Amino acid sequence: MDKEDKTILAFNYELGQIFNVLDGLPYNFESYTWLCLACKKQIFYNDILGCFQHKGNKACGFEAETIEHKTMKSYWYENFPKFNSIKTKVLEKKVGDQIVDVYFELQNGKKIAIECQNSQISKKKLIDRTKNYTTKDIYVLWIFNGSGTCVSDSKNPRNEEDKAVLGVEKRVHSLYGGRVYYMNVTGSTVNEPPYCLHFAPFFQHKTSDFNYFGYDKYYKDKRSTIMGSIPSLKILCVEYKGYQLARLMDKHISSLCTEQVVRSLREYCYKTNIKSKTDDNFLRIPLKSIISSVEKRFGFFLPYLILKKSNKIKKIKIERILDDDYKVQDVILIRT
Repeated sequence: MDKEDKTILAFNYELGQIFNVLDGLPYNFESYTWLCLACKKQIFYNDILGCFQHKGNKACGFEAETIEHKTMKSYWYENFPKFNSIKTKVLEKKVGDQIVDVYFELQNGKKIAIECQNSQISKKKLIDRTKNYTTKDIYVLWIFNGSGTCVSDSKNPRNEEDKAVLGVEKRVHSLYGGRVYYMNVTGSTVNEPPYCLHFAPFFQHKTSDFNYFGYDKYYKDKRSTIMGSIPSLKILCVEYKGYQLARLMDKHISSLCTEQVVRSLREYCYKTNIKSKTDDNFLRIPLKSIISSVEKRFGFFLPYLILKKSNKIKKIKIERILDDDYKVQDVILIRT
């Protein structure tokens, strides 16, 4: 079926039957998912024209929500109460001029809004909605579908490099103190339950005839993603920069990585001093030797940046030198 075509027939996904607009549609028809009989893609009923149309042809009238969005809402509606003491739960609750995807009131009186994002949303709209919830004393948790159109590159519950991220993802990463929550949904199937990702800058080492030691070229819209651990769906209500936010009780990836890097440095210094039997107070340690000890858990880019920039690493300086094979390597000079 061409995008400009109109039809009076459509398949109702939830009821499993074909409806003809001339015979009438079921009550509350906008809450159902409608599929084109020809191409099987999702369509919506345009109540102005009195026919079904493909998504993207909407001049006015109702455009149906996606199956993925419904699946995400259903997941949180069913699973959130298993980990939190709930007094009230409502699917699609109207709060002022906006509708909360899933709304909960906890036994302690805290009010929670869970926003399930499958399609693209602007940074301004996301922040406006977050501010609106804050003025109504509601804590909001944003969840993105890592397989949806709300992301540029798909996101997955694992460490990955060279991943494109949208401005709204970076904004949420900052808003939630260095984490973004995702789940992966296709149709009515939850492929991956909720997980969190930390973003680290992504760069590549560049060299030239005039700069033998090279330089690190950072990419503005690319990131390295590091997977965090979510022990449960237990909620934590926090206030950050004037916003009321609900987040899961996961530990900050950067802090965990810093702790592991410091332990690895201490072990390296101890083994080096024992082996060389020297009382020298300074050591030059190749960064790759430390990164290799934590790379499986945290990837390359996050520990690299922590070693170079974190004030918790008591370093003297970072140097770029030639090793015995005449290859460029970064070393860290530390006081043992």
